[in-house]
Amino acid sequence: MDTIQFSSQQRKLLYSWLLFAITAAGIAGTLAFLVAMTRTPGVRLLPSARSFQVMLIAHVTFALTIWLLTFISSVWAYVAGQSGVMMNRVASWIGFAVSILGTIIISIPLFTFQGDAVTTDYVPLLDTPLFFVGFVTFLLGIGITAATYLVGAIQKRSLTLAAYGMACAAFATLVAIVALGVAALRLGIGADGRVPAEYYQALFWGMGHSLQYVSVATMVVAWYAVIEVFLGVPRINQTFAKFLFTLFAVFPLVSPLPYFLYDPILVPTQKMWGIALDTGLSLPVILLGPLLLLWVWRTRDGALGAWLKRMPWNEPRVISFAFSAALFAFGLSIHPATRQGTLRTPAHYHSVVVGGVTLAFMGLAYQMISKVNRKTAWQKAMKVQPYLFAFGLMGLVFGLLGAGDLGAPRKTYDAFVTGVAWLAPMVLMGAGAFIAAIGGALFVGIVAWSLLRKDASRVVEVQTALVGSTGD
Repeated sequence: MDTIQFSSQQRKLLYSWLLFAITAAGIAGTLAFLVAMTRTPGVRLLPSARSFQVMLIAHVTFALTIWLLTFISSVWAYVAGQSGVMMNRVASWIGFAVSILGTIIISIPLFTFQGDAVTTDYVPLLDTPLFFVGFVTFLLGIGITAATYLVGAIQKRSLTLAAYGMACAAFATLVAIVALGVAALRLGIGADGRVPAEYYQALFWGMGHSLQYVSVATMVVAWYAVIEVFLGVPRINQTFAKFLFTLFAVFPLVSPLPYFLYDPILVPTQKMWGIALDTGLSLPVILLGPLLLLWVWRTRDGALGAWLKRMPWNEPRVISFAFSAALFAFGLSIHPATRQGTLRTPAHYHSVVVGGVTLAFMGLAYQMISKVNRKTAWQKAMKVQPYLFAFGLMGLVFGLLGAGDLGAPRKTYDAFVTGVAWLAPMVLMGAGAFIAAIGGALFVGIVAWSLLRKDASRVVEVQTALVGSTGD
């Protein structure tokens, strides 16, 4: 699959989305460092509770919305080129342009500190019309891109496993947008005298759950796409695998229903629906993971131990995949249900999303670079980067988990004072965040520099020729 040549238009679309995504990742990482260091005892980079809350909202907006969805859009472009799915050219570029516009609009209130900070789950926000205009505009652009890919996938009779998986992710994206629309119709636009936190929690509940399916489905596609480069065509029952991917599209259909069955403001309190959606999210991953291991087992040559020794463990894509799977599995095991309102919650989603999903995306991003006629920069640093990011993230997660289990509250600026029980785990969190920030900055730098070096391929060819002539 990796030998297929992209057309000029496919390369341009992939390049644009990948550059957009890596820019968002850079902004998200910088904001994450500010937030983590402010939570670290004795550091506190941000001067006030207001600045901490706004930067926390900006970090989550760029990390969990803009970075994830723009990279997922780049995966639609990548998989379409790999599998022959034809995405309408005009619609593809409209989707990209609308997403850029939405990001610009949403950045205005975030970086000018407009509106009241509302730190709800799913979409923490600034309560100002400009934030919503930007958010909805960005989401509309992503929806256009998802619909464009889905139409192209439907028109193609036979889909590869990766192409089918991304079609399921595209469908779930459209369900998420529908869920937001249903919630807005049922709740009305604006809190209108209701408690803002309750209103926004209810507004984004269905969309937030559905987008989790989009991210996790794309994570699994990234696993399979990376491993396929090293092992060839998947040696598994692809009909069964596609059925499991279908669950990523089917389960989100539940998300708009509670808005019709209950008072919409009370939807987030109906725990049964949240548990059902969380369980549905875990099920296909729990089954697709062993299928991937079965594929590995069937393609090994000789004893398993010998095969493991021959695996390219210094290959960044393989390392990213291994850490992604491990951190995602650990994140599932520390579900915060028993410690809601504490730092156990961010420990859970940092392990699942920042660890599992983002590390998978990092590995796939390195694979995408060659498809836009670029050579990967800083290759020695690239071999170290996944280790730095993963080990730093482990320190951050274990620090948050330890502090959360001791009762440390989340989303709080001034809860950490010298002498409290959770001082030590919060120091561990800060140290881990610092190391992960170095790994994240390396990733952004490697991908950004690889993309921005216009003559990268020519430079590498000239250097190779010079080395060859010297050797003669």
